[in-house]
This record gives sequence, structure tokens and C-alpha cells, in this order.
Amino acid sequence: MKALAPTKLRPRRREIPDPQVRDAADQFETARQLLDAQPPGSGMLCPLMNNAAVAIELYLKCLSAEKECADAERGWSIVSVTRQFGHGLTALLDRIEGDLKDELDRAFLAEFPASWGSFRAALEQCEGAFETSRYPFELGRDVSKFPMDILMGCSHFLQQFVSKLHTTGTIQWSDQEPQRARPQGQR
Repeated sequence: MKALAPTKLRPRRREIPDPQVRDAADQFETARQLLDAQPPGSGMLCPLMNNAAVAIELYLKCLSAEKECADAERGWSIVSVTRQFGHGLTALLDRIEGDLKDELDRAFLAEFPASWGSFRAALEQCEGAFETSRYPFELGRDVSKFPMDILMGCSHFLQQFVSKLHTTGTIQWSDQEPQRARPQGQR
């Protein structure tokens, strides 16, 4: 009888919300607020949209980020966040664990008009704002299709929501390689 090789368990580490990703999100949210304070007609629409979209994306990523540890010299290790590909807001929402996602939706519904619908419905209206704000001159891009009140509201809401959370660290052991999102079209 052949002996089975021992399985190597790998840690899946998380800090939710992830402080590194949250810090970056907070910087984009602060920039969004500064741009939003500019007078109408100041020529800041695309940067305003872009900062809001990036802040939303990063806040969603800080609620689902996984840590990676890489060996460094002399027994040290470098801790970073596992790369998440893509800018799809609802796909990032789907990566957030169930209880936290439910709490996020409840908080959103308590704060915003019923006409905005669920948090997912609001994010769906913001899908593509990141790309459109960078390339508004390309055929088929239309910055006017994005409701600015919802885009600004989602960015500010996520900043407020995440700021109230206490960072919780978890380690789960698995014999599976970490699942990483891949860019669309790659296998």
C-alpha cells in the first residue's frame, strides 16, 4: 500500500477592512470631496467621477482583501494585499462575505432614498464610471449616463460605513491554492 503524501496547509489571511487598502480609498475619497467642492463649470467632472469610482472600488476591495506574505532577507517577510483584477463594482461586492454584505445593504437602505434601490442596484448604475471618466472621448462613452448623486453618494457612504468598522484579522487554513481573480478573457 502506497503512503499518501502529507498535505501542505496554506493560510488565508485577512484583515477586514484591510488598513492598507482603506488608506488608499480614503485618499481618493478626500480628493473626491475636494473636487466636489469646486464651483459648477470648473472643468473637474472627469476627475471627480474618476476619484469617486476609484474610492468606491477600493472601499469594496478593503472589505474582501486577502494578505500575502513573501519571504524577505534575514528572516523578514513582506506583507501585501493579494491583487484583485478588474473594476467591476458588483463583482467586487460579490467577494465580500455574506454577513458583512448584508450589513452593508441594510445600512445603505437606511440612509438613501428607496428610489435608489439596494446597494447593488446603486452600484450597477455606477458600473463603467471608472473607464468612462478616463476615456470620455472614445466612441460609446457618455459621462452623462452616470447619475452623479448616486456616484457621489456611494463613495461617501462607503467611507462612512468602513470608518465605523473595527479591523478584524482572520486566518483560515486550506490545502487549496489561493483563489485569485483573473482578468477577463484569461483562464
